[in-house]
Amino acid sequence: MKKYNWLLLMAIFCVIGSNAYAQKKKAIPVFTADSLASGNYKDVLTSFFQLAFNNLTGDNRELRFSSNPYAVMMRANPDLAVDTSYLKYNHLRNLNFNIALKLDSDFGFNGFSSGINYAIINRRDYTVYTEFLDKVEKANESYHLLTEEFALRIGFVRSTNPTLAKKMQEQWTLLTKADGKFTFDKLDADVKKEMRIVAVENKLLDIVNIIDANQKVSIYSKTQEEYKKAKELFKNRFLWTAGISDTTYKDRFMFSNIAISTQLLKGFSKENASQGLEFDLKGSWNLIDDTLRAGKDLRRNLLRVEGGVNYIVRSKKTDYSYLELKAAAEYRRVNKGIYVNEEKTLFTLNGTVRVRVFDDIWIPLEFKYDPKNGNVFGFLSVKANFTALK
Repeated sequence: MKKYNWLLLMAIFCVIGSNAYAQKKKAIPVFTADSLASGNYKDVLTSFFQLAFNNLTGDNRELRFSSNPYAVMMRANPDLAVDTSYLKYNHLRNLNFNIALKLDSDFGFNGFSSGINYAIINRRDYTVYTEFLDKVEKANESYHLLTEEFALRIGFVRSTNPTLAKKMQEQWTLLTKADGKFTFDKLDADVKKEMRIVAVENKLLDIVNIIDANQKVSIYSKTQEEYKKAKELFKNRFLWTAGISDTTYKDRFMFSNIAISTQLLKGFSKENASQGLEFDLKGSWNLIDDTLRAGKDLRRNLLRVEGGVNYIVRSKKTDYSYLELKAAAEYRRVNKGIYVNEEKTLFTLNGTVRVRVFDDIWIPLEFKYDPKNGNVFGFLSVKANFTALK
């Protein structure tokens, strides 16, 4: 029967994951920061939805769902994906909640888990809409002004030379097409002359330089370039979260573990770089059932602190992260309730290899190495991050 429970859980995960992959998200600023976030970042704060099967190869497996209230509201009403609602519900976007089903090594029920996490400081989210749009608008002012003034020029030329005016209109349309095949160097000499007049009169020096250099670029490609530069703002934003989580016993609804945690995340990558680094620091205070005592209690407590860096490799075409390598050091100290033959402190070297196998599906493989005793532990997980929006 446990075998069928395992198959059912995997079937549910695969169906939800495949649906998430199949969805086509409209590229609007609400999703920009989320699409650029690293897999490690999404584990810290989920902008929309995450379904994870953690520790597949260990004794304490977990099926976990994470989200935030704003994402749930947007799922019911996609019209909330506008700037007014996005700013209005800032506090809801920075609040994560999660629920999880705990499983033992045979995939039998082993209790429930739940928790909340709040972004105390979230610089990346703070400007995801207004600053992004302002930067894109400012970067493309020259092209917007050229569009308006060149249209007026076409109207002026039409009164004296309708043939030239028609050609100007046709080549302008080609220059702004999304395929980007028609470039400035393909403009006819008379059209190029008229466009240069407009650029000089309006002091559009960047446009004048493009025309004079006869560059093989289009209006569309240049605006896309400015859009990409604006997106660079959101790669390295600072995040600080704090949260609390709990785990119940498998035979009754009482807490067997309560953890109070906090985490800091900050990216460091150069503009247009396909690689980058992310600094990650986290700590937790855990109250755990002391199994050496009769009854059920939370008298055993320990402190965990981990710090490290996450190396991110991004696609040059989409700017999405597809491979991440994380190296960290962890310190654990049992403050109360130490067991016989248990060391009071433990130091481990941790590593995570995270691979993006589809747009929304991640597979992280975690390692822990105890240098004092020579022990190595490995944990395999599967995680789906999706928006669930059409």
